[in-house]
Amino acid sequence: MGKTEKVAFWKYLWAIWLAIHFLLFFILTLPVFYLLLSRKAWYPVAHRLRGVWGAYILAMSGIRWKVEFEEKLDPNKTYIFAPNHSSYIDIPSLAVLLPGYFVFMAKSELSKIPLFGIFFGTIDIAVNRKSAIQAHKAFQEAGERLDKGISVCLFPEGTIPAHAPVLGRFKDGPFRLAIEKGVEIVPITLPDNHLRLPDKGSFYATPGKMRMYVHRPISAAGLKVEDADALKQEVYRIIETKLASYAHQR
Repeated sequence: MGKTEKVAFWKYLWAIWLAIHFLLFFILTLPVFYLLLSRKAWYPVAHRLRGVWGAYILAMSGIRWKVEFEEKLDPNKTYIFAPNHSSYIDIPSLAVLLPGYFVFMAKSELSKIPLFGIFFGTIDIAVNRKSAIQAHKAFQEAGERLDKGISVCLFPEGTIPAHAPVLGRFKDGPFRLAIEKGVEIVPITLPDNHLRLPDKGSFYATPGKMRMYVHRPISAAGLKVEDADALKQEVYRIIETKLASYAHQR
């Protein structure tokens, strides 16, 4: 077995180790999750529990996480969180590292995965991007959550781009939503997740650092729908620039 094959073998074993703990903790807490998700009033507690679940997975995976805030977030404000998307570990890591109660908005395929499905049928919002009508309904639901003071986290790229962490094209929806509701949008840079659990068609994972940088919130108050593209480009530039700076630190 050559060096390359040995590295791939250990990455494969590490992924199995990660999967075992992922499943073990979830199975043990599944009855509690079902109880907490039976009432909307308990959703914030369920969200905190999945943060604990995520922290356990990361810790057992040998992942050392660190989060930096360019500006402290106001716990009394409602935000749209807009992170780059590079790995299926993005959602667990965001649940661990972002403060407060918020919901995820992501592709409907996740709702078909049993471990994620219970969340995307209750707390979170699934988006069927193959149907314009269903996608519109999902954004309406996200708007209703924002109206209730619940922050929403969604990925502007919509899916994991083929060349992550190089950014994919941003969609207009998150920025139109921010303008429509007059809420602040928070760019988030995740520079390491594609290394920890790559979305490359191969099942492997690696221990190491996992950093998250939460940028200063950008106000959408007073903007018009026609300003959505400029807002989108601003958020894109912020994340792209930060990703480049992290690349030089490796």
